[in-house]
Amino acid sequence: MFEREQIILNGEFVSGESVNFYLKNRAFLYGDSIFETIRVINSKFLFFDEHIERLYAGMKVLKYELSDNIFEFKKKLEEDVLKLIDKKSCKDSSRVRISVYRRTGGFYTPSTNLINYVISCSKIKDKKFVLNTYGLNIGIYKDVRKPINVFSPFKTANSILFTLAGIYSKENKFEDCLILNESDNIVESVSSNVFIVKGEKLYTPPIKSGCISGIMRSVIFSIAKSNSIVCVEKTINENDLLNSDEVFLTNSITGIQWVVAYKSKRFYKKKATFLINLLNETVI
Repeated sequence: MFEREQIILNGEFVSGESVNFYLKNRAFLYGDSIFETIRVINSKFLFFDEHIERLYAGMKVLKYELSDNIFEFKKKLEEDVLKLIDKKSCKDSSRVRISVYRRTGGFYTPSTNLINYVISCSKIKDKKFVLNTYGLNIGIYKDVRKPINVFSPFKTANSILFTLAGIYSKENKFEDCLILNESDNIVESVSSNVFIVKGEKLYTPPIKSGCISGIMRSVIFSIAKSNSIVCVEKTINENDLLNSDEVFLTNSITGIQWVVAYKSKRFYKKKATFLINLLNETVI
């Protein structure tokens, strides 16, 4: 017997099965949606303010009609997330997704900019961030480049590039793959920001290169700098990757994942291990 999925739709509990598909939903028809994924550990919403600020900024870019008060908007979402993780017994460790989409109406040009939102969550076994035991073997996806524009820093439903990159990774037996921008520079992976280590310094692509404005990316920057590790934003290409000592990926759900191999190059995990330990000390 499968557990009946429960979600929050516009503040109310509903069956997930009842809203799985609606023909006129603009998220389905036009990818007219934006989302955030948030890690919960011991009833604590990690970096919740930062997630909602990024969501709010992305909603502005998409011309959604917003509450004038971001604090009221954040408070409402926080209350709804708390209700959901309590109902689903996900307080100890879970992944929460908040999806916001424009209400039904119009064709390409919408008839309204009012929004709906959906909140869902799923349990995660580990009650802290855990570094992967075996390093990731990665490739580079080169069939489609990520454009650099006002949407680049946000997580929108227009994610076909990441879907195709994920398929490429699976077909080639990689655990993940890196994505290039219009200038053939590395910007991120399928679901994470990317860091390389050279000597004692960390390097990561700048936001202006087209990467997601990652919450965990900013957290790692802050933790590293607080521990006298030099962090540099710079464009990264394939040669930089091959000449680095370490490569690791970051996102809000897994924290840090270290990369062991790209082509014949092998990487260490010293900095990744050091930083994930500090990350857990910071949030738990």
